[in-house]
Amino acid sequence: MRRKTIDYDALLKEFVSDFFPEFVAFVNPTLYAAIDWDKGFVFLEQELINTLRGKFKIRGKRRHTDKLIKVYLRTGAEHFIFVHIEFQHKPEKAFARRMFLYRTLIHLRYGIEDITAFAIFTSTPPPEEERFYRKDTFGTRVEYQFSSIVAVELAEELLLKAVDNAFAVAMLAAQYAYRSKNDAQLRLALKSKLFNLLRSRTDLNFDRTVKLFIFVRDLVHLPQKLENEFQETQFSLVFPNEEKMIISQGTKDFARGLYERVFGYNPAQLLEEQKKMDKERQKAEEERQQLLQQTVLNLHQLAQMELAQIAIMVGIKEEEVEAILATEAGEKQG
Repeated sequence: MRRKTIDYDALLKEFVSDFFPEFVAFVNPTLYAAIDWDKGFVFLEQELINTLRGKFKIRGKRRHTDKLIKVYLRTGAEHFIFVHIEFQHKPEKAFARRMFLYRTLIHLRYGIEDITAFAIFTSTPPPEEERFYRKDTFGTRVEYQFSSIVAVELAEELLLKAVDNAFAVAMLAAQYAYRSKNDAQLRLALKSKLFNLLRSRTDLNFDRTVKLFIFVRDLVHLPQKLENEFQETQFSLVFPNEEKMIISQGTKDFARGLYERVFGYNPAQLLEEQKKMDKERQKAEEERQQLLQQTVLNLHQLAQMELAQIAIMVGIKEEEVEAILATEAGEKQG
């Protein structure tokens, strides 16, 4: 199945932000009951990023997928919750060690030991040795146990019974996406099942319902042809008396405004900005190509340099230099 380019880590991180109380209620009911939710909670991941900056050597492009939240217990004490989200097809080496180091750095930064840590695995399950940290050095032992939530290992029946909890829906979506990664038709069936479950819910307000639908739509992605089929089926279920859904300009404007209210930006405006950026990039690329061609011609005609020397000087392949000169010669003959 061809994969759609989606930043799954960022998608799941934003989901935890949107449904944080539901997340805590699902993964640790005892902690949920101990928190004084009336006092609110504070996201501190930017401070966490600053604290961790320079501590780890990370290759390639990696987005921060950690969340640090300060809550207040009913006892009046502050409590910290650390959440790490992992969406990888291959288990990360030394993951448990990194969780231990994160916990240590948070303790040093805030001077607090009341830290509850969760690792959420939404794709390939981690090996057992990466679900806790242990280091034994000549009789001195360090052990650190954090909570691991592995979507594919959760019982489907349990998740279906807990579907009123938004995080249970997220784990069910991750489980279905993993189960159907090599079967597009199965994924279509499971995605439809999820949408049917969501439509049966009446307890969520409109904004949160929209966010849930969009999350499931993006996480359980389909090839374009099947995605179109899926959307038509869903529209027919929502509007059973419509032979064909006719969308007026007023309806489009309303939908855009609604989307902006929920997600903070207008998709139409974003699309226009993207088109403008694409044009600017295209113009810049054309100007770069013109400058490159002129430079090659000057080096060849005025400086009498060899093709290999020109290629080294301008940073392109010798074949590309030859193609530029051939194009110029053809235009002159024409």
